[in-house]
Amino acid sequence: MDTSKTNQETIENIEQVNSARAGFYRTLASLFYRELTASKIEELSGIDFSAFDCGDELMNEGYALIAHELRRPDGSTRQRLACDYAHTFLAAGNYDDHMATPYESVFTSEDGLLMQEARDDVYRMYCAEHVGLPADNHEPEDHLTFELEFMAVLADRMNEALADGNFGEAHRLAAVSRDFHTRHLESWIDNLCDGIDRVAETRFYRGVSKITRGFVHMDDETIEEIDELLAALAESKAVA
Repeated sequence: MDTSKTNQETIENIEQVNSARAGFYRTLASLFYRELTASKIEELSGIDFSAFDCGDELMNEGYALIAHELRRPDGSTRQRLACDYAHTFLAAGNYDDHMATPYESVFTSEDGLLMQEARDDVYRMYCAEHVGLPADNHEPEDHLTFELEFMAVLADRMNEALADGNFGEAHRLAAVSRDFHTRHLESWIDNLCDGIDRVAETRFYRGVSKITRGFVHMDDETIEEIDELLAALAESKAVA
């Protein structure tokens, strides 16, 4: 068996998967950070979400909801979605149920407060990997957008390490990804999405909830597989 050829195929497969993962994490991150602009709505409305089939039933349901919401965008679409974003994620006018605010601390701290242990831990992990937040940012570090973006950065850096032939570093980054994913995404994503499902008034954000929940859980298996493949690549290089 040509081990070098097999390893190269494995590397290329990991790179393709990581590129797709990074792109999707960033797409989700953008949907949670701010309300949609007119240009973003126009871009999304040009996508045939109804044709998507990613093999995950929950994500497919989410795509169908988004397709229905954006099938005929008009002058009221942006305002309607902006109002729902504020209502759902900023708790605007929503005094009875604020549990869709996208901060990990709200869901994982004992008193449901901002800036608690989860924020401190994600901040330490960002610093350890030399990942900074936008200079004009005023949001806590455990905002879902930043956690999703961090996963995208780690996927990109895994690919950079693979391109340099540094399998050990790629494997280390995969391990960081698995740890972060378990501690800071899976630990609260279901509770957040339950809140969105309960609070959101448009099909669009209920669709975003389904896609986010489905992808985060699906990516758990993907990261585990990547981690195992990179461990094998690092070991094969060490004994070569």
